[in-house]
Amino acid sequence: MIRILHTADVHLGHEFPSLREKGPEYRRQLLSTFEQIINLATRQNVSLLLIAGDLFDTNAVMGTPVRAVLASFKKLQAAGIRACVLPGTHDAYSEDSIYRFVDFPANVTVLTPQRVSQTYADLELTVYGKASDGKLVGASALQGLSLCADSRLHVGMAHCSLRMDGVTDKEAMVVDKNEIGASRLDYLALGHWHSFRDCSQGTTKAFYCGSPEPISMDQKGAGSVALVTIHDTGKVDVQQIQVGSRVFDQMTINLELVKSLEDIAQIISAKADPNLILEVILKGIPYLERPLDPRELEEELGGRFFCLRVLDRASERLDDVPKEDYPQDTVAGGFIRAMEARMAKCSPDEKGMYAEALRLGVALIQKGPQVIE
Repeated sequence: MIRILHTADVHLGHEFPSLREKGPEYRRQLLSTFEQIINLATRQNVSLLLIAGDLFDTNAVMGTPVRAVLASFKKLQAAGIRACVLPGTHDAYSEDSIYRFVDFPANVTVLTPQRVSQTYADLELTVYGKASDGKLVGASALQGLSLCADSRLHVGMAHCSLRMDGVTDKEAMVVDKNEIGASRLDYLALGHWHSFRDCSQGTTKAFYCGSPEPISMDQKGAGSVALVTIHDTGKVDVQQIQVGSRVFDQMTINLELVKSLEDIAQIISAKADPNLILEVILKGIPYLERPLDPRELEEELGGRFFCLRVLDRASERLDDVPKEDYPQDTVAGGFIRAMEARMAKCSPDEKGMYAEALRLGVALIQKGPQVIE
């Protein structure tokens, strides 16, 4: 039995400008989580750690993140664990690649465009991977794969997107489901998509492990690694293990359904969690007792979250528009009056549609009235 720990998309050194003053703390959290992954590899007594791309957020990362990675790899070395690293898209194997200049310990293998595989004879296992050089667009991550005849087990790494016509055409690297099924790999460790996902085809187990910590707002499936067990019978088991400490989430509040700022505060407070990074989008037409100030909400409630962002996407109220400045015979004036009439008669289900139409109409008003001939 062989155990492998699969991670990807750690993005050490990522700046997190959207987190404002919490950005530096979250950068430190990425380092802490990577250390937890190393500790997990030791506790699980794995033979191999696979990093399927984007260990670093850029090739310009230096200082603390690099020192921390080197210390972690030496910790693995002391435990007799080897690591195989595939450059991704953020840390591509380009002329200025960080992998050209950092002296990694002997237990670490970095796959490059020139070195596309690494055989571990004692495990009877070969790892394969096509590193991005920063120039490839739309290339197949598995094209040209040739399995080593001397190995019993075959494990691939690919930092790519699963091919979707019209969606992934401009991606640096892609892989087709049919290619996965035809690869004859025992396991394919995928990186680039930040959520855990089973992409197995045929006899090949293939998984995105997800990023260990979420990197952006749309990553609700992030926060894990994959523990891969290859049994002596050839059966492959994959276990998702949570390692992340932070969670991103997003919610929308329809201002037409609340009566006061206190109502908004209660809705947001119900999601309170010191590990949650929450983005709140305010939409609709507000009918509140006083003007809405997103920063005020952030300051009042921010202490209940790791980070709270409140985005004001509210439409202007119809009665806030000076209708007397826009006579009936102008485009803007006619629009405002038509909206008044329709909103007075519309159903609750239609109100959101008219609110969006009003928002676009107000944008027209701000550009100045146009006389109807």
